[in-house]
Amino acid sequence: MPSLPRPVSLVAERAVRFLHEQPAPVTSVRLAAAVLFTTVPDEVTARRLLEAALGRDPRLACGSGGWWLTPEARGPNADGPAERDRVLLIVRGAAADAGRPYELHDVAVLRLCGNVVVGACGGDTPGDAASGALRATVLDLLAEAVIVVHDPPGALRALEAWIEEPLDAPISLRRLAQARLGLPAAHDLEALVARLGLSWRESDDPLDHVLSLDACLEKLRRPGETFDELRIASSRGDARPIDWSRYAFSRAFLRAVPRVPGTYRFFDSDGGLLYVGKSKNLSSRLNSYFREGSPRSPRIQQLLDRLHRIEYEASGSELEAILREAEQIRRDHPEKNVQRHVQEGRGSRLRSILILEPAAPPHVLRAFLIHEGRLVARVGIGPRGGGLRRIERSLHDHFFFAPDGPTPIAGPDLDVELVVRWLARARDRAVAFDPTTLRSPQEVTDRLRWFLDQGSPFDPDGDPIFTR
Repeated sequence: MPSLPRPVSLVAERAVRFLHEQPAPVTSVRLAAAVLFTTVPDEVTARRLLEAALGRDPRLACGSGGWWLTPEARGPNADGPAERDRVLLIVRGAAADAGRPYELHDVAVLRLCGNVVVGACGGDTPGDAASGALRATVLDLLAEAVIVVHDPPGALRALEAWIEEPLDAPISLRRLAQARLGLPAAHDLEALVARLGLSWRESDDPLDHVLSLDACLEKLRRPGETFDELRIASSRGDARPIDWSRYAFSRAFLRAVPRVPGTYRFFDSDGGLLYVGKSKNLSSRLNSYFREGSPRSPRIQQLLDRLHRIEYEASGSELEAILREAEQIRRDHPEKNVQRHVQEGRGSRLRSILILEPAAPPHVLRAFLIHEGRLVARVGIGPRGGGLRRIERSLHDHFFFAPDGPTPIAGPDLDVELVVRWLARARDRAVAFDPTTLRSPQEVTDRLRWFLDQGSPFDPDGDPIFTR
């Protein structure tokens, strides 16, 4: 199933969503880091890059104080808090019979920022490699958004098992219609559309039904009702007040968490490791566990009932956070994490590739070297070229001139499988190329040094200079 078209300027959409969350104007250096995924040394250079990438988008304004949103972007409720992105989710499968779980067949996902489509995907959910790529894209679209779903009984449990993560208190239109319209618990989406007097499109494509969800949401939503209030109204989860006295941290601790990619760890009062997680935005993810008055799934509430202490670590890039999480789960076996089952050979599709991502200080970039389905090395590159010599040695030993053939790389395929999945959904922001298309390890490191001199592996439009 093809994805729906993205907006003309995805960079501008990133900027609008980022600035919606900021209480004051943002410097050009900070905005470039957030939407172009690059570090720029000064305001003048950063502003020039942003002006080239963002064009004359009427929602964005810039002056001596930085960048901010115009009233057109804020909308009529500019003085109120901006709503989070919403994700419209269609889940289809075989209804659960007595003693048998719901059987998931396919999903469709549409993510909206206001009325702008910022991502979409859909397809069948068999247990093969294609399903893994779809699962990764679904997880990316669901991240830190309000989920709107019309869920047949048992469907959400089946979906959580398939994506291997709990959902964050979705808005269930099925339960909302049951409470507000008196529809039976097992009614389907077509019945809800008919009850609300909306039109129904006969189709086997679940994406054709996604927009019906949004129309139903607007019909069922009361004037002034927020997404959080809708979540509470449609939830069977726990919405008890948060008892901060039981934790070794406070609301102030959570507010100080940076808006960067990274990993986090939950510990109980005895110091036992409960859970390891990762996020593109640590602040948003950790604060999502502690929204006052919001319902929480039984699984998340059980986790919070045991939680005492939180540790987090910034990673500098989303890919690094993904790999760190996988390593920690495999090494430490946290009690509440679902242990992933690795399919051998999934990473063999990456025969020879070098990926560059931004890195947390003191590094500028991080290089991931993959050969014959194995993660050969992860190397941080400093502003003066620290780490390039190590990269050159790895290229020599595994990619180019090893006299006895490539040195074997020990370890499972787990890291490489995760890289494959990440690359599938990072096509517009991944700097990745086959180093063996160059003539020598020295030529590869000369190219990396050129990236350092430029200050970024991205061009002024925010696109990777090297594409796959």
